[in-house]
Amino acid sequence: MIKDEKDKEIDRLRRDLRLMKLRRQVTPHFLFNSLSVAVSLVITSPKEAVTFLRRIAEMYRYLLYYGDEYTVPIEKELAMMRQYFELMSTRHVDCLELHISREVRRLKGYPLPPLALQGLVENAIKHNVHTPEKKLKINFSTDGEWLIVTNNRLPLLSEGESTHMGLTYMDETMLLLFNRNIEVDSDDKYFRVKLPLIKQ
Repeated sequence: MIKDEKDKEIDRLRRDLRLMKLRRQVTPHFLFNSLSVAVSLVITSPKEAVTFLRRIAEMYRYLLYYGDEYTVPIEKELAMMRQYFELMSTRHVDCLELHISREVRRLKGYPLPPLALQGLVENAIKHNVHTPEKKLKINFSTDGEWLIVTNNRLPLLSEGESTHMGLTYMDETMLLLFNRNIEVDSDDKYFRVKLPLIKQ
């Protein structure tokens, strides 16, 4: 019996260490990307840079508040993601559209890893063309069992090799916490990520 308890404790510690490692990878990645955008705005549009940096500060407050948590309620994650989308909209004016269904806006309490939804929006912006003529459209919907995030595919003509850090972080964290994977599929028109809605 004592051996079983020790084994469980070892497994829990391993899981916690892996989760901490994943968090340490994704948080600096998010900050680095945001600050890189801010630097370019300081040069081209100082007023926009001030607004951009204030919004980064608000988002960093979120990271500090939930820094020790492995999960965040979906409604908090959606609010954080919307802040990030507004941040990117100041950088890419009239190039991005976001739609969150009424059913998704009503979701409460379902746990998600911090920065999970922001990472999906970042991924879509990073890997697709977005101009006023070719807008990137990101859609959040649900079928009751999955949160479904879809964007139209407008692939960049030339693109460096992707690390897929955001998707890897999300998939591994969901697996460690809930023993569930995310699902990813795409075709010529759409890229889609499905996150399981976990009841607690």
